[in-house]
Amino acid sequence: LSRRERITPALEFLKEKLTLDHIKFFMGVRVEYDGIYDYGPDLYRTRISEETRDALRLRKRLFEAYGDFRLFGRLNMRIGKQNISWGETDLFRILDNINPLDQTFGGFLIALDERRVPSFMIKGLLDLGSFGPVYNISLEGFIEPSPALTKGPTIPPDGPWSIVTGPPTPLSFVLEEKKDWKDARGGTRLLLNFLDITMSIANYWTYPELPTPRLRFNTSTAQQLSAVPSAQQAFQQAYPAGIPEIELVYPRIMVTGATLSGPLPFSPYTIFRAEMAYFWDHPYFIPEVNMPILGPALELDPGRANDYAAWLNMALQQSNIIAKGQYGTLPRSDVIRWSVGLDHNIWIRFLNPRQTFFISIQFFGENWRNLRKGAAYTVQYDALVARIPIPGGDSVTVSRPFFTEMKANNYKATFLIKTGYPLKRGYLSPQIAGALEFGDFDSFSYLIQPSLQYYKEPFRVLLQYSYLGGDYAGIGFFRDRDNIMLKLEYML
Repeated sequence: LSRRERITPALEFLKEKLTLDHIKFFMGVRVEYDGIYDYGPDLYRTRISEETRDALRLRKRLFEAYGDFRLFGRLNMRIGKQNISWGETDLFRILDNINPLDQTFGGFLIALDERRVPSFMIKGLLDLGSFGPVYNISLEGFIEPSPALTKGPTIPPDGPWSIVTGPPTPLSFVLEEKKDWKDARGGTRLLLNFLDITMSIANYWTYPELPTPRLRFNTSTAQQLSAVPSAQQAFQQAYPAGIPEIELVYPRIMVTGATLSGPLPFSPYTIFRAEMAYFWDHPYFIPEVNMPILGPALELDPGRANDYAAWLNMALQQSNIIAKGQYGTLPRSDVIRWSVGLDHNIWIRFLNPRQTFFISIQFFGENWRNLRKGAAYTVQYDALVARIPIPGGDSVTVSRPFFTEMKANNYKATFLIKTGYPLKRGYLSPQIAGALEFGDFDSFSYLIQPSLQYYKEPFRVLLQYSYLGGDYAGIGFFRDRDNIMLKLEYML
């Protein structure tokens, strides 16, 4: 829009009084269709709720829409629906936890840049200049101006890439709404260069990437029936504490971290990357604490799976917990997450005499500072399910779940190797990438992802295969999600 500054009175006034320039805007529309709900496995065509299928099958949305301008020659502003990324890592996030991720299509196999969900924010970048050997100093900050704009996790508990799993439950899932201005995201970051090293220090408030389930009780139905005393009395007899629900909690958390990147002194063609983030009071899951009704089920001896009395006793204990209205609580712990990585270009001339090979490796670590005994992932790797008759009433379906234990330490690594060859006035780029997860060096799961991309502007074609396997932990949670992707692009 800068070319219109001299012929638009308002813009000309702002330019003269505030030295406003570099005016521009961007808009992006995204239309998505996922056919898994129409012709995929029966699990996703019939067993997922119709509401969930309709929400995920076809989506049309204004994805990004923002305006840019500069004030006083050094303050760059961006206002609108946007993505903000402050990290240095690929595939897995550490400091890059500002925008929520859309995991509904392809899960973590889709590039981070395509999974971030834009939010309406105000962002500013102030150029502070240079001081001696320190240069390109800048201060960046952002804020979500309204809590109503704060959106939580985007993946439903029964979606193809969810890790809140288990047998079908009669309890409904609900997400809390953010209403107070204190619920908004916001934070600052200081960036600078020293010699050839780029560094940053950041502190911000955001939300966990995935929700944590917790039992709660909804009393609004009883209040709505106040005009019909007989119906209200019957409802209160059936649900004295309210209707039990599974609340998917995503409380606001603070993140403090730093990044560092630059060439190695003894190998200037090798770039070193390091990143660390400290997550304060991050929620996690202990089945019988977050969901008290799971306590009696976890006490059931699997060896008594055919014992009707044991199942009945479990069901009665769960009914008493519901009658008492025993809410679940949310355990919390500080978490340290870190990563180191190396990027290197190398000639392997007998394989490619014209182009170097780009090699990138990353190693990730995670430590939960005060993880309580019984912590688990929300993934059920197995469950005993039974339908038992209740004396004097109908039969009821009950289950005894088995959860994957969550360890205080977790480690994983990623790798990427790619090169390119000229082909028919285009460019053919073979690549192999992957990720390995070791747990606390007591489990192993993996992703192997070969791909072949062909560029011939304005067209791009990508063929990619994702193979997942290993133990049922970490990456292995998705070991039945192998897939082939064909991606076509036309660059306008």
